[in-house]
Amino acid sequence: MINSEDTQPSKEGLDYLSKYKEFYYWINERHAIYQKRKDFLPPPWTDDPILQEYKFTNPFRENDRDTIWMRQNWTKPHDNRPHGEIIFNCCLFRMVGTPAFAEQHGWVHENPVVWDSEKTKHLIETRLAKGEKTYTGAYIIPNRGLKLKKSEVVVDLFLKPVWEKRNEIANVAKCSQSLEETHAYLGKFNGWGGGGFMAYEVVTDLSQTSVLKNSQDRFSWANAGPGARRGLNRIYGRPLKKKLPMKQLNKEMENLLFWAEALAGKHIPKSEIDMRVIEHSLCEWDKYQRVLLNEGRPRSKYNPDLISNHKFVKGPID
Repeated sequence: MINSEDTQPSKEGLDYLSKYKEFYYWINERHAIYQKRKDFLPPPWTDDPILQEYKFTNPFRENDRDTIWMRQNWTKPHDNRPHGEIIFNCCLFRMVGTPAFAEQHGWVHENPVVWDSEKTKHLIETRLAKGEKTYTGAYIIPNRGLKLKKSEVVVDLFLKPVWEKRNEIANVAKCSQSLEETHAYLGKFNGWGGGGFMAYEVVTDLSQTSVLKNSQDRFSWANAGPGARRGLNRIYGRPLKKKLPMKQLNKEMENLLFWAEALAGKHIPKSEIDMRVIEHSLCEWDKYQRVLLNEGRPRSKYNPDLISNHKFVKGPID
């Protein structure tokens, strides 16, 4: 939630209140599904036909299975390690993206053991040859048109520079205590820039570690991706492809965040609603709106028979 006592709902916010309610309806309903599954209640977990049929991710990233595993088994046990080391290991986890790989690979210590990039590549190739899930399916790591193995692109081009400059990145985080500034610096490295998605994944992870847990802009900055931009355009009645400066997008997301106190349901952990939750939920809400308005369909169907028996692991947000 926004902590500033000076923050007041703008006239613009009042004008678009009906859209804000639609947006928070999605957050409330999707989180209620998570809660009912977590409490082992039988499906259906919602009366909403779209949420019954199609798969949408959690409003709270901290409730995702891979993120829960990462917090409990990757970052939390090593939170007293040097910050450069933590940053690199967050990059390693997100660039490959599966707990199975991370568990087999192990945390990389900078002292007394240093990172052996060849062993990392070998492990990736060995797992792939065995048909074992190695890369995440949540997002795509492109080869950038290079005629190299994906493991070579990921390790040699994307991870090695971060390893070599990890302490510089850590210094930026320490001096700024800013998600935005750390994101901008990491985004200068090959494989982490572009739209800034991968750098954003990492700085969000770092905000849950000693590196950036005291960041000053958790409630005032987020990296608005294409889906969040479309979501904001829907709320404000603009053409869906209209491009606006990031500063304006953050102002609009901050205004949405303000209304959480009034519009988020009683079962929502309101103190955990930050700009990341708003940005991510805008992306998912845009997908929901596409179905509602017959503009398209998500790729994944929601299959309660496959997930109703899923073993939940308690995460930081219940």
